[in-house]
Amino acid sequence: MISNMLPHEKDIVLIVDDTAANHEVIQTFLSDIGVKCENAFDGMEAVTMCGSVESDYYSLILMDINLPCMDGLATTQRIRQLGVTSPIIAVTAASRDEEKIKSAETDELFDLLLFKPFNAAAFYTTISPYIKSAILHSLSPDIISAETCGFSSLDPKICDIHTAIDNMGNSPRLFMKHFNNFKNNNADLSLRLTALIEKRKFYDAAMLCHSIKGLSGMLGLTSLYRHVVELETILKGHASEGDCTPAGLSDMSRMLALISDDVRLICQVQL
Repeated sequence: MISNMLPHEKDIVLIVDDTAANHEVIQTFLSDIGVKCENAFDGMEAVTMCGSVESDYYSLILMDINLPCMDGLATTQRIRQLGVTSPIIAVTAASRDEEKIKSAETDELFDLLLFKPFNAAAFYTTISPYIKSAILHSLSPDIISAETCGFSSLDPKICDIHTAIDNMGNSPRLFMKHFNNFKNNNADLSLRLTALIEKRKFYDAAMLCHSIKGLSGMLGLTSLYRHVVELETILKGHASEGDCTPAGLSDMSRMLALISDDVRLICQVQL
């Protein structure tokens, strides 16, 4: 019997990411082209899921690199050891990981690299070698203007709404949902960072910055994004030391003050 399903209706993509917002954005992109998604929120869950299906069950695996407990590199190694032949795209917000990932590519762990934040066009272009229904969307993405969405009054110094809507697959509803979630979940961001820095937990503070970097970039929060990137860089310079010079602490305090101002302005926005 000949199946009447279109080829792309058979595609199943596994999304491995510890951030719910990233899952939802990617699911939106994929559902728009008729692709089914399955979700894993950490490395062990991904390994378990891959071990319970055929080696080529997934048309594509999207692997976040900075996962808790077991990172994306280790997770991918475990998955490859299971004999999984599905293409795996490494997804990261950190350019510093690029050399590690390229090295992993030569070891046949990863097939491609995708940097966060990404918009719909970049996403579809990257996955199109493996998900054929993505090709047309990569060539002709839909454009929705900020004016059409009713966000034209939003201060561009706080949020680049054009970038944000683009990153959200041209979905104003999705942008509003995750913008408000971001406000609710991160009103105390500077306090959390300050507490970690005061305890000299520089690595943990850097990981928190990294998480916020991905979300703020996706939401077009340009000033906050710039400042958490700078603080992350400062923190990582001291992460292995367990201590810090007065100059280093001064730099951290300066960035914390800027981040506090950014968050205050973001929380004042009503959508």
